[in-house]
Amino acid sequence: MSLEKIYELNPDESQLLYSDVVGKQSIEVRQWQEYRWLHIGDESVQALMLLNAIDQVVLPNIQALLSALLFCPAPKCLLNLGLGGGSLERYLDSRRPEIKIKSVESSKQVIKIAKDYFHLPENIDVIDDSAENFLSTHNDIYDIILCDIFVADAQASCLYDNDFYASIYNCLDKEGVLAINILPESEEDVINVLLPIKNHFDYIYLLEFPDYTNAIIFASCRKLPSMVELKKRANGLLKKTDLDLTDIPERLNIILETI
Repeated sequence: MSLEKIYELNPDESQLLYSDVVGKQSIEVRQWQEYRWLHIGDESVQALMLLNAIDQVVLPNIQALLSALLFCPAPKCLLNLGLGGGSLERYLDSRRPEIKIKSVESSKQVIKIAKDYFHLPENIDVIDDSAENFLSTHNDIYDIILCDIFVADAQASCLYDNDFYASIYNCLDKEGVLAINILPESEEDVINVLLPIKNHFDYIYLLEFPDYTNAIIFASCRKLPSMVELKKRANGLLKKTDLDLTDIPERLNIILETI
């Protein structure tokens, strides 16, 4: 079953498990057959879970964020900015339990929904705070920082802010990697996100989806491993965790590589 099928469903074809309005945003949790998903603000799917395999990562953009594991295959500490339905947390807790995970989410309601409807593991450390405030007030160092933050269906304003990336740079190990899920409206929008990142990171790569509106930006202080090494790591990850990232290496576009 494809994600498109969920978008094609009429409201009366799926079961409404939860509905609320926080501020001006509507929040819904719906279910159909073995799928459960989260809407925030509009009809786009912010989180999708398979009820019979809750540790699988279903959405392509969330899978792509985990490509950070190809850059940094043995992380000890990972920071996830934007909890959503806890897809990353369920996968990592089940398949990579050696990684210490900290998640930051600005919405108390989303945190509660992740716990009540999306099987958020109890041992995950979830901080109720905005990403930018958390980063500016903490000095822990992480091997991987994942960023998946939106306001309804729009990109968070901090993604265009130089100070935001300065804070990320200070919290990221110099051998580590930052991965950001963006929803650009145009090529200019992508550039406006990239410009402040280039002030702090020497190596930047972009992963686009041919039939998908999202894109993933990877940034690091060190060069991406060779194509051969990336493919080797992707094959190893597939064998160990069933996460198929084998097509990712060839799809990466170089934005910046400092000589």
